[in-house]
Amino acid sequence: MISYTTFSFFILYFGITFLLYCLVPKRVKWCVLLLGSCVFYFISAKGHIFSLIINVIVIWIVGLGLQMIDNKAQSKTRYSTKDEKKKIKTVYLKYKKLLLSLGITITVSLLIVSKYSNFFIDNANKICNLNLNYIQIVQPLGISFFTLESISYITDVYRGSVKAEKNPLRVLLFLSFFLTVVEGPISKYTQLSSQLDKGISVNYENLSKGFLLAIWGLFKKVVIADRAVILVNNVFDSYKNHTGIAIAAGVVFYTIQLYCDFSGIMDVVCGLGQMMGLALASNFKRPFFSKTIQEFWQRWHITLGSWLRDYIFLPLSLSEPIKQASRRSKNIRYPGFSKLYILFIPLFFVWLLNGFWHGAEWKYVIYGLYYFLLMLTGIVFEPSIEKICKKIKLNRQAKPYQLFQIIKTIIIVNIGMLIFRADSIKTAFEMLVIMITKIDLAALIPGYKNGFNLLPYDYTAIVLGSILLFLVSYIEEKGIDIKDKIFHLPYIIKTIIYMSLLLIIVVFGAYGEEYGVGDLIYANF
Repeated sequence: MISYTTFSFFILYFGITFLLYCLVPKRVKWCVLLLGSCVFYFISAKGHIFSLIINVIVIWIVGLGLQMIDNKAQSKTRYSTKDEKKKIKTVYLKYKKLLLSLGITITVSLLIVSKYSNFFIDNANKICNLNLNYIQIVQPLGISFFTLESISYITDVYRGSVKAEKNPLRVLLFLSFFLTVVEGPISKYTQLSSQLDKGISVNYENLSKGFLLAIWGLFKKVVIADRAVILVNNVFDSYKNHTGIAIAAGVVFYTIQLYCDFSGIMDVVCGLGQMMGLALASNFKRPFFSKTIQEFWQRWHITLGSWLRDYIFLPLSLSEPIKQASRRSKNIRYPGFSKLYILFIPLFFVWLLNGFWHGAEWKYVIYGLYYFLLMLTGIVFEPSIEKICKKIKLNRQAKPYQLFQIIKTIIIVNIGMLIFRADSIKTAFEMLVIMITKIDLAALIPGYKNGFNLLPYDYTAIVLGSILLFLVSYIEEKGIDIKDKIFHLPYIIKTIIYMSLLLIIVVFGAYGEEYGVGDLIYANF
C-alpha cells in the first residue's frame, strides 16, 4: 500500500491532490478528493476493490430505501388520527427494521468472509475433527474500518439523524476517503461527509497548525515506533532466551511502539486533513495519564470506543430485556451487583466485539474479555473501595493516590498489550511467568548480551524521543494548546521550530529495511 510516511505519498500523491484541491472551485473540490481517494485505494489495495464497491452500493440502496419508507409513513400519517398514526408507524417500523437488518447482514458478511473465514474453518476442523481446506482470500484494505462506517451510516438513516444520500459517488467518497480508509479515524457520515461536500477553503492558520501536527506524527512514527520495533521483535520472537526484565522491557517498548505508530499516523492524517480545512475526529487523548481502565479507553482509539458505545452498548442497554432486568435489579441491595446485573450483557458484547474486531485469533477475543472482566470487577468493588477510603480517611483526589492510580492503570494496560502482541495465549502466559521468575536488571544495559540488537544510538533516540513525547503530552494534559502557542510565535521562531522537527526526523528517523519502516500496525486490523 501507499504508506502515509513515505516521500512519494507526501510529495507525489498528497502534494498533487492538495494542489488540485486548492486550485479548483468549491463546488468541485469534493470531486478532486473522490478522484484522489479512488486512485489511492486502487493502488494501495492492488486492485482489490470488490468489497468496497459492494459496501457502497448496499448502503446507498438501503439508505434510500429507509428514507423512502420514512417519507411514505409521513405522507400516510399526515391526515390520520392518533391511533391510526400509531398503527401505521408500527407497520413501517417493521419494514425499516427488516431493511436495516438486511443491509447490516450483507456488510458484516463481507467482513466475515474476507477476514474470519479461515478462523472459523480452523476451529471447525479442530472441534468437529474435519479436514476443510482454507480459503485463499485477500483481505480488502481498510475493510474493518469502512464496514463500521457503513453500519453507522445506514443505522443513522434508520434513526432519522441523517438524510439518505442520493448521489452514490458521495457515499463512495465517505467510505474511501484516502486519509481515513486505512487506519481511521472511524467517522460518522454527519462528521465527515458534510465537510467533504463543502469544499472548504485553505487558510494560513490551518496550513501552519496542520503541518506541525503532521510532522509531530511523523516524529512519533519514524523516530520512536520504527526503531522500537527492533527490540520488540527480538524479545517476542525469542522470548525463551530472555530474562524477565528483558521481556518486561519488550512489553513496555511494544506499548510505546503501538501508541507512537497508531497515534503518530493519526496525527499525520489529521494534520494533513487540517491543512485542507477538514477537522477529522480525534483518536487519542494522552491515554497514559488515565487513572482507570474506563478512562484509558475513553482516551485510546476514541472513535472505535464511540462506535461501540453508539451502535452496540446503547442499543443493548435500551433493549426491552435489559429494561426488565433493570426493573428487577431494584430489589438487589448491593449497588455494585445491581449495576453488574444490568451492564453484564451490553459490556460483554462490547468487549467481545472489540477484541474480535482486531483480528481473527483467539488471543484477540481473550484480549477483549480481559478488559471486560476488569470493567466488571471495577463496577462491583467500587462502592466497597469508596467506603474503605472514607473510613481510613484516604483522599482519592490527592496527588500521591492519583499517581498510584496512573501507575496501576499502566501496568494493567501493559499486561493487555502482552496478550495483544504475543503469538498466542499460551505464549503470553509463558512470557508472564518468565517476567515474574527470572529477574536480571543487567539486561537493560546497552550492549549487554540481551539479544535486543539495539545500538547505543538506537537507545538514545528512543529514550530522548520518549522523554520529549512525555513532556509534550504533560504540557497538553495541563490544558495548554502547544500548536496554538507555536502558531502565535514570531514567524522566524516558528520556522526554526518546524525546521528543527524536520531535521530531527531526517537525522534520527529509522530508515532502511532493518527497521521495517512503513508497516502500519493498525492497517492489518
